[in-house]
Amino acid sequence: MRKEDWIKVILIVSLFGNAALFMNQQQVSKRQELKYEILNAYIYRDLTQLEVTIQYQIDNNWVNEPLVTQKLDDAIDSVILHIGMEGDDKDAVLWKLHDYLKRFKVGDETLAVSLTDKQRADYIYLAEKLRSSGWNYNVGYDTRWNIFASKVKGLITES
Repeated sequence: MRKEDWIKVILIVSLFGNAALFMNQQQVSKRQELKYEILNAYIYRDLTQLEVTIQYQIDNNWVNEPLVTQKLDDAIDSVILHIGMEGDDKDAVLWKLHDYLKRFKVGDETLAVSLTDKQRADYIYLAEKLRSSGWNYNVGYDTRWNIFASKVKGLITES
């Protein structure tokens, strides 16, 4: 074969190789995006359940206080799961959310909790912040990272 033929063969092989690499990168990117959306959905679910649980306790004179602390633990666990599965620039936002939620944690035992008036007031404040930031069942949610991160920032910002 002539030199020109070899160059053509190399260019064609290179073109197919680059196309295959591009398609593989697209699949990896879609999988990563799906993983973010699933992990974000877990956090959404747990934070909305926490908000509803606090409201239920308020409406029913705090008949089952340990349920609120259990829902808070669920939300913290979802954040930890997300952090553990990632390890990138999203961690800063997630760690801030983790630290914010951790401030409301009452002891390590969730089954034998009796909340003080101050702790109840803190949970009421948390429920109001969750609602005002859009973490409730009455609002649809978007699991894309930029929307999720803006809601986290709205929640953890002190007013």
